[in-house]
Formats: sequence, C-alpha cells, structure tokens
Amino acid sequence: MPFEKITADGLPLIKGVDISVSAEEAVRTAQLECVITGSGIPVAIGQRTTLKASGEVVLTGYVRDINTGYAANMRSLSIGLVSATVDYVECSAEHATGEWLDLSIDDIARELDTLGIGIETDGSSFPKEPRHKLVQGESPFASIERRARGRGILISDTEKGRLKLSTKPEGRHRGTLQRGVHILPGASASFTERGRHSDIRVRGQSTEGTDKPQLRAETIARDKGVLRRRPLILLHEGEATVDRMKTRAEWQAKRAAGASVTASLPVTGWRDEAGTLWQRNWLVDVDDDWLGIRGTMIIKSVAFSQRGEGGEGSGTVATLSLADPRALGGENPRGKTADGYAAPGSIEAEYQDE
Repeated sequence: MPFEKITADGLPLIKGVDISVSAEEAVRTAQLECVITGSGIPVAIGQRTTLKASGEVVLTGYVRDINTGYAANMRSLSIGLVSATVDYVECSAEHATGEWLDLSIDDIARELDTLGIGIETDGSSFPKEPRHKLVQGESPFASIERRARGRGILISDTEKGRLKLSTKPEGRHRGTLQRGVHILPGASASFTERGRHSDIRVRGQSTEGTDKPQLRAETIARDKGVLRRRPLILLHEGEATVDRMKTRAEWQAKRAAGASVTASLPVTGWRDEAGTLWQRNWLVDVDDDWLGIRGTMIIKSVAFSQRGEGGEGSGTVATLSLADPRALGGENPRGKTADGYAAPGSIEAEYQDE
C-alpha cells in the first residue's frame, strides 16, 4: 500500500502520524513524530498549521502540545495538533444579549461564532427555536449542543477547521471491505445492552397554550431489540412541540442502539477504491463473515496511522469504527448483517397525554 506524504505547514519533517476524526466529536486531533536537529525547538504552542496527506487537507488548526527529549544517540520531538474548532468548544461564548428569538440552531451557531471559526451544515433545514438563552460562562458548543440533542443533529468538524451540523450520512465510499482482502487481522466487534431502553418517554411543556398537548405532552419510542421492560424518561430541552418531542424520542432510541454495538476494522491504506480518504459519517459496504457483518455500515470515527517506510512497525493503516447507519441518522441498510448489529428497524414515536 503506497505511503501518504504527510506535511504540516511550518513544522519539521514528519516521520510518524496518528490522526483521530469522529462524527460525534467537534474537534479532530493529530499526534506527530517529527525530526529535530540543531538548537532549540522548531515549533511554538498555538502555531497555526494545516496538516495534509499527499497534498489533501486533513486537519486545519493549532499546535496544542510539544514534547521533546534526548538520549545518548537520539532526539525526539512529538507535536500534538487540534482542529481550529477547539476554541468554539473551550472558550466562553460572548454575546450582547445572550438571547435569541425565532432563529434556527445553525443561525444561533453563527451568532455565537465571534472567533471566526465558520459554521457549515449538510443542507438540512432546521426548525426555528422560539427562544434560546445562553448560560453564563458556557461555550458556544455547549450552548448549541443542548439544542442538538433534541433535534437529531450531529456536531463535528471539517478538515478546514470549521464546525458542521449534520442530520444524515454525508456520502458513500466506493468498494466493499472484505475479510482477508482489505480488512487486516485485529478486527473486532463488541455488544452491550448499556444505554438501551425498551420505552423512551420524552416529556415537556410549551410556553403557549393551556391544553394537554401544551401542558402534559409526552411522546414514546420503543426499542424492540430490548427484550425486557427498561423504561427511560427524558425532559425535552427547550420549547416542547409534538414533532420536536417525537424527533427527540426517536433519535435517543436509535443512537442508543447504535452505540450498543461497535465494530473496529483495521484496513490497509487511508483511502477507498476511488482514492477518497476515509470519512466519518460516510457509508461503507462490509463483508466479514467472521464478525457477522454483511451490509452497509456507517463510519462513526477514523483513526489514521502511518509510520516511517521500511522500519519496524512501518505502514499506512486506517482503523474504522462502524455502526448501523441508523445510529447516525441514516436509513435501514437492508443487508444480511447479524441481528445483533441492527438498530431498531422502525422507530416511530407516538404522542400520548402524560
């Protein structure tokens, strides 16, 4: 498998790299092993840089950590990078009023972007929030994440260091990953019941109206994959309407089912058959009879790793963390995957009076 040429603007020669990208995290990270010669340290904390793989941007952000040392006949330099979105996650939000009326979550995110991070969406149309209020001292990310939980929205970052709001898979990789062909030894799967519930009830109130749907509204979603009664009651974040509460209940059930089953596949190289870098929140076809997977899966996260050509442990490997597509808002894959992998096939929340 061809090696990727890894470069980072303003940084010394890179001889090893690990990169972590997730559909469920707003900040991607990288750890670099670099060549160091001469006096001093050739890099500074907070230095802005762009990390590239064979000329293609993988991460845009800042130097986060620097570690260096030496022994009798060697020196080491390790550099940690973070996406530019780190400031949206870690810094406190600044806004003149701290309150918004009748704005969608993406517009609120842009209003909170006083540091110039940049906000993108996958083209989805988000409902307007009747009222959103900033909690003193919280970060912009923490503020919009509260709304995202109730809207079935994933918040991640892009390779250009911008924040992205998504509700569905963003693409599909070409080709099929097969055991013994693309998938390397070390593939694994795990199953857990933790986090899954038979009935997920979402309750809330509306600020307008005095009828039962406004004062005692409740929606319920059922996960038929849970074989005994395990109830969960959630309070809806923000203004409660039947549609929003149904979305919240369905999203909770699907996400929990997806998180209960994970598969980890180390594969050769960083790219699919079309030469596209592996992407979080993209679909990929998998055929691995030993793990019981035969169908379309979604990539929850990717860990890229490369070590110097020719030495011990050298190579270019990507480890894909997979789930049923419905775990991240996708559709039923309709493959022949073992039943244990399937998120609930049809979850439709019902309205009822509390």
